[in-house]
Amino acid sequence: MFDTVSVSFNAIGLKGGRMKTRAERFVIGSSGCIKEAETELFFTVKNMSTTGFLIELKDSFQIKSEQEFYALLDGKSDGISFYVFNPEVTGLASIVTVELVNRRFVISMKFSEINFNSGFMVFKRRLPRTGAQVQGQLFWQQQWYSFLSEDIGLNGLSVKLNAECPATEDERVTLEVPTLSFCGSARVKWSAPEDFRLGVEYINLTHN
Repeated sequence: MFDTVSVSFNAIGLKGGRMKTRAERFVIGSSGCIKEAETELFFTVKNMSTTGFLIELKDSFQIKSEQEFYALLDGKSDGISFYVFNPEVTGLASIVTVELVNRRFVISMKFSEINFNSGFMVFKRRLPRTGAQVQGQLFWQQQWYSFLSEDIGLNGLSVKLNAECPATEDERVTLEVPTLSFCGSARVKWSAPEDFRLGVEYINLTHN
């Protein structure tokens, strides 16, 4: 289940111990599962971004306290395996906060590793995107191009470059996006060099 293309995340924007409300956070209406040893806890995804997600446990009626929750995970707060069903995403995450809201546990988690497998790719066209604009740089064939994003999704973004970049479909590029605190590699999905525009899909990203 975990033999997939890997995208790694090492940090998330936090304020006061909580995830920031960010423009690239999406409500995807999915469900999933946390797994640690023999423990499986099913959840609903409240929202998700490129850095982490907010979930609500479906099994929380069986858990009476935060201490019991951590006990089920053998005291772990990081390196926790998760699986989201649709879009199909697997990986590891760390717990940021655990709160009891209306008798259900709501948990914010940041990704340490996220894997986009074939199931995720099948559903990529259905993934929500936002028109949030962020500045960054793209490196291709020994040249850097500055860009402004036109939209951002969970698996990639489209950008308007400062100059023509003749990169073609399936070629690899390097990204630096300081606004979202990540850098890494991506694959070109479509190209409109005459308009200085590219659409890319993430391959491997690291947050700092």
